Amino acid sequence: MKKIFRNIIMLMTVPFMLMTSACESMDDTNVDPTRMNTANAGSFLDPLIYGMGTYTWTRYNSWTFQLMQCLVTTNSTSGVGWFNISDTAGDGVWTNYYKWNTNAKAIYDEAVKVGDPNYQAIALTLRCWIFENTTDAFGDIPVQESCRGEEQLYYPKFESQTDVYRFIIDSLDVANSIYNLKKGLQFNTNGDKMYCSSGSDLQGILKWKKFTNSLRLRALLRVIDSKELGDLAKAELKKMLADPTTYPVFESNDDNAKVHISGIAPDEAPMTRPSDLSAYKSLSAFFIDRLQDWKDPRLEVFATQATNKDPQTGQEVTSFIGLPSGYDVEPTFTASSPNAANLATAPQDIQCLTYAEVLFIKAELAQRGLISDDAKLLYEKAVAAAITQWGVEVPDGYFDNGKAAYDGTLRRIMEQKFYALFFIDFQQWFEYNRTGYPDVPKGPGVDASLHMPYRFKYPAILQRMNREHYLEAVKSMGGDDFNTRLIWQKRPEL
Repeated sequence: MKKIFRNIIMLMTVPFMLMTSACESMDDTNVDPTRMNTANAGSFLDPLIYGMGTYTWTRYNSWTFQLMQCLVTTNSTSGVGWFNISDTAGDGVWTNYYKWNTNAKAIYDEAVKVGDPNYQAIALTLRCWIFENTTDAFGDIPVQESCRGEEQLYYPKFESQTDVYRFIIDSLDVANSIYNLKKGLQFNTNGDKMYCSSGSDLQGILKWKKFTNSLRLRALLRVIDSKELGDLAKAELKKMLADPTTYPVFESNDDNAKVHISGIAPDEAPMTRPSDLSAYKSLSAFFIDRLQDWKDPRLEVFATQATNKDPQTGQEVTSFIGLPSGYDVEPTFTASSPNAANLATAPQDIQCLTYAEVLFIKAELAQRGLISDDAKLLYEKAVAAAITQWGVEVPDGYFDNGKAAYDGTLRRIMEQKFYALFFIDFQQWFEYNRTGYPDVPKGPGVDASLHMPYRFKYPAILQRMNREHYLEAVKSMGGDDFNTRLIWQKRPEL
């Protein structure tokens, strides 16, 4: 009887032992060995740089390329190039920019925990880069209360454009002041994706610092004519450019803020099929004619030659020729296409901010008389940097051509700057809205009631999910439509 009872006890104990051992091993088996289970400041950096870089490239291709009349579609006359803008055109911009800004905040938070000033400075720089693009595209936006879902702050307040720009200007100043040029990036042992800066590569940290200050130049120039921030912008620009030791900026194309795409997974190009870049699309006469007038070597980099019959000889001839923007009657000739081999094929570099842009900023300030430097010399250096960035040389006598030579006007500076901003997110659109240059055409096929937009509309989901603060922003700006001007925009209506 005792033996039977002992056996019953043993049988009851075995399942309990199995359950206990199973529960103990579950703690181990519930860990996915293929995923990152802990994070540091460097964990978020490369995904953010790659994600933002490739996304901004796709937005240039799908928005700026057509809107700024560089590209003309041949299968439709009702798209962005004809100023037929969808109310949802900016939805993806809002979602992606805040997604990547959340990553930037995570970098900053992790850097604060370990007391790493370089990661803090880089995170502030990336946040400001994204915030500036966001406010320039929409107007009033959430900043201080944004990207704080882990604190259950789901309905952030919008801040005025003035306050957003003050935050950007101040934050970049802080970032510049905290870089430690004697220390590398301890967590990115193989180098980061922007400047290949690692624990031992100190030169990369200096380039990050130059990016910070070059971005600050861009931000200050953007608001230079605004009533609210114009005086501050002029004073800060003068201070920075008078003290290059404290505020180093880009000094060559090697300093460019760019994302290198190898084309090898997971580092894939933003366009899977490069041929899509030219499918049912041609470059515009507006874009091509000026490059031809300048005898500019970038023409062969940007465009392919088209083949048409010579009306006099009947022979086939090849040439660079563009389609008229916003046409009402489709042309019968074949036009040049974007050169996908140079613009959409990996390996490729996606530019975010360049040495050429910094020089054009300086040239404009000299033209305005705000700095004493030679505007002509700065203009020529800017054009040269913009050309050589694409792997071609400035032809002898380029500036002897009256159409390319500096003529003392802001118009001429902006005409060349337009090409320096080619395939850099929304910068051509932003700078056109700031200055009104270059003279972007409005074709005969464009409905008279349609105009170049000043901004994106806010995503409709904000009206439902964050309605109180959305309405505050709309009241602050005076509306939520494509014709709502932002505080820094001075161009006339087109």
